[in-house]
Amino acid sequence: METNKIRNKWLIDAGLFAGFMILFWLDLTGVALHQWLGGAIGALVVYHLVTHWKWVTIITERFFKRTSQQARLFYLVDAGLGAGFMMILFTGLVISTWFSLSLSNFAAWKNVHILSSLLTLLLLVVKIGAHERMIVQAVRKTIFAPEASLPQAQSAKPAQALATGRRDFLKLMGVVGAASLLAVGSALDEIKGASGSEGSTAQLSSVQDPTSSTTLNSNSNTTACSVRCPRGCSYPGNCHRYTDANGNRRCDYGECV
Repeated sequence: METNKIRNKWLIDAGLFAGFMILFWLDLTGVALHQWLGGAIGALVVYHLVTHWKWVTIITERFFKRTSQQARLFYLVDAGLGAGFMMILFTGLVISTWFSLSLSNFAAWKNVHILSSLLTLLLLVVKIGAHERMIVQAVRKTIFAPEASLPQAQSAKPAQALATGRRDFLKLMGVVGAASLLAVGSALDEIKGASGSEGSTAQLSSVQDPTSSTTLNSNSNTTACSVRCPRGCSYPGNCHRYTDANGNRRCDYGECV
C-alpha cells in the first residue's frame, strides 16, 4: 500500500514536470492544446498542494519559530513555485483565445507569461536537485525491481553508497538540465519572434503603396515584399490577430503584402 502511494505521487510529479516542459514548445502543441495542457498542469499543481497541505501548514506555523533551515529553504522554494505557477496561469488566461481580450500591449503580456515560466522552471530545477535523494529512492522502489536492489543497497559500503549517490545525482540533473536548456531556448525564440513581429509591423507602416513607382518597377516583375510576422503564423494564435482571408491555412500576417 505504501509503495503504491509513493508510486502514485512520483508519477503525478513526473507528469507535472513533463507536461510543464512540453508547454515551452508552442509550435509543437499549437495554441489550443497548449491552453488545455496548461489548464491540466494547473490542476496538477493544485492537487500537489492539497496532498502536501499538512506540511505547508506546519512549516507556516513554525517558520519563525523552531524548525530546520532545510525546511525553511524548501518552504521558500515551494512558495516561489506556487507564485510562479499562479502568474503563469493568470497571464496565460489574459492572452488566451478562450477570452480573446482586446489588448493593446499583447506582446508585453506574452513576455511576462514567458519570463514567469522561465523563473518557475529555474525554481523547479532547484527543487528537483534538493529532493534528488527522495526522487531516486521513489524511482527505485516503484520501477527498478526493488526486491533485487534492496539487498545490494544494504550490503554496500559507505564509500560505494556515496559514489552511487553522486552518480544518481549527476544522471538525474543531467536529464533535467538538458530538458530545461531546450525549454529555455524555445522560450527565448518565442520572445525574439514576438519582438521581430513588432519590428516588421513598424516597418510596414513606412512602406509606400506597392503600386507606386518606388515599390513597383513597370519594366520588371519584381514587387516589394513586406512580411509582418516572420515566424509564419501557421496556426491560429501564433499571431494574436490571426486572419486567413485567402483560405490557405496560413496567417495573412506571415505572407507578402
